Formats: sequence, structure tokens, C-alpha cells
Amino acid sequence: MPALIQKLHPALYPGARLMLDDTRRPVFSQQGDWDAGSALHCAAMALAMLGKLFDPVDVRGYSSGPVAHFWDRAWPHYLHGLTPSELAAFVWELDAGAQPVQLEDPADELAHACSQELAAGWPVVVWIVNRRTDERHAALVVGIEEHDAILTALLLLDPAGAAPVLAVCNARLEFRKPHASYITAEGSMPAGVDGAVSIRLLDACTTGAGCA
Repeated sequence: MPALIQKLHPALYPGARLMLDDTRRPVFSQQGDWDAGSALHCAAMALAMLGKLFDPVDVRGYSSGPVAHFWDRAWPHYLHGLTPSELAAFVWELDAGAQPVQLEDPADELAHACSQELAAGWPVVVWIVNRRTDERHAALVVGIEEHDAILTALLLLDPAGAAPVLAVCNARLEFRKPHASYITAEGSMPAGVDGAVSIRLLDACTTGAGCA
């Protein structure tokens, strides 16, 4: 019988709500209906998974410290969003001990590059393109699915979706011929990955662990 395996980022703890493993704080940061801040929400969740942001949910509720610093830098970009290169610059400028790496792989290989980054312990922000409308938005890769050791799906936290309940993700990018499908509770659409930024620990990169 074919073996289906899901691999989740080790910083996450599945349960009734998806939480950070070390603090048991909720990790899902939800995007509002009016904003274009999906990449910023993903960055907050990624930094929390790396232990660099205590609270990725209530970022406006702090008057000082790293969370307040994140919000001070994030809010000017909140309505117009960020491209992959702009997100990489944003993470660098935070000076939070994390190194953004924009993945330069060809479009048809980006999903495998995301899988390799996740295997090394680095969360990845991906830009999903709707092939029907050409619209793009960001989601966070938190796991992968393999079928007989072949990558078949990226497991994602989509800030624009509902909080996952008794689940590790609220969206999936499934690879099926002739195209990939982006699947949420609301439905599915033909889609692909149109850019990705891995967020790594700067200390690990300095020592050469897990960095190119």
C-alpha cells in the first residue's frame, strides 16, 4: 500500500489550535479583509517559529521590545504588501537575528527548494499565483506531504484563510498534472509558486550550518 507521510516544521505543536512547541502560544496570524499584508503576517509567524518573535498574533499590543519593533517596521507596508525582494529587505532591516534568503530556483523547481529549506528547519514564505486571475498572495510553508517519498503537496498557513482547527494547515498546494492546485476550505484553483523567501537563523548561517 502506498505510504503517505506529512512532515511538519519542528517548532510547531498540533492540537485543537496550532501552537508554538516551546511556548504553547498560538502561531496563526490572520490577515484582514482590507489589507495586503499577507507577507508581513507570514514573516511574523516565521520569526516566531525561529524563536525571534514572542507573539506573532497580537503585534499591536506591545509598547516595547521585539514585537513592538516588528509592528513599527511593518505598519507602513501593511496596505500595499511586499514582493519577495521587499520582504527580504524588510527582514534584514528588522535586525532580529534572522537572515532572509530569496530562492532563485526556476519556477517549476521552487516547491522542491521550499521542501529542502523546511527540512533544514527554515520556514519559507511563498507567493502563490492564481493562474485564472494572475493574482498573487503570500503563504507560509509549515510542512510537506510525500507519497512514496515523492513530494506531492506543500502544507501552508494562509493568513487570508480561517485559523486551522484540529489541523496543521489551512491551505495546500498539491502537485497534479497538468497543473498544481491551491486548495482551501473555500475551494481549489489552478496555481503555482511565484517567488519564495526562506528565513534562516543568522547564527546558524554565520557558522555555516544549513546555509548555502
